[in-house]
Amino acid sequence: MSQSSSRPSDGDGGRMSLLSHLEELRKRLLWIIAVLAVTTFAAFSFSPTLFNWMRYPLMAIDGQKLQILNPLELFLTYLKVALMAGIVITVPFALFQIWMFVSPGLYRHEKKWIAPFILFGTFFFVAGACFAFFLVLPFGFKYLVAMMPEGIVAQYSVEKYFSVVMGLMIAFGVVFEVPLVMWILSAVGLIKPTTYIKFRGYWLIAAFVIGGILTPPDPFTQFMLAIPLILFFELGIIGAKIIYRARNAPAPAPTDANAPLSTN
Repeated sequence: MSQSSSRPSDGDGGRMSLLSHLEELRKRLLWIIAVLAVTTFAAFSFSPTLFNWMRYPLMAIDGQKLQILNPLELFLTYLKVALMAGIVITVPFALFQIWMFVSPGLYRHEKKWIAPFILFGTFFFVAGACFAFFLVLPFGFKYLVAMMPEGIVAQYSVEKYFSVVMGLMIAFGVVFEVPLVMWILSAVGLIKPTTYIKFRGYWLIAAFVIGGILTPPDPFTQFMLAIPLILFFELGIIGAKIIYRARNAPAPAPTDANAPLSTN
């Protein structure tokens, strides 16, 4: 029998209803939240060490210190740091849950992509967070400190500083997932590679707009985000072409694994 052109259906032989999809999504999200809560709680004991490590982008600048403006600020910052660590640890599990949510719409030969999906997804997220922490943030803070007029000292509160650092790390981690999202959309047949190519020019403009929104207000750091976005979009197109071509390739002739062996 040839492979059907329609997507696989639910296990009971019928299509999943909208309510079934929403219930499945709710279940996956609850699992992700539960694991995130556990990893955040486990990471809280390491918050002081992580706190000191995450001061690097600002502390690398001579004369810069952080200040606490209210009694609970340090404790709440420790919670945020633990949450950041929990998010990083939870990423592979979250990607697995996302895959399990979309996998009913995939053919059997497409489901073998689960390992690359989780590995690449985790790598891209961590790479984006590290890119923000080690490159964008140090240059951004140097620019912000250097632009201060004479007689004005740049002093940042612990809460505001860590909100900026963690917000940018998460934002860059998510942005670096662009190729993976493009691959998934092509894998499930929602978007063709030709559609990505058609919107290439719009993405070029959007990359610099996103760079201007997510980075400190200087051209260098905006450029540092825009260029990876453009390169990742091209990588997404290449991967989408490969996946789309494999997805639409003629299926091999099926073999009956349960057929009895010949006795001749």
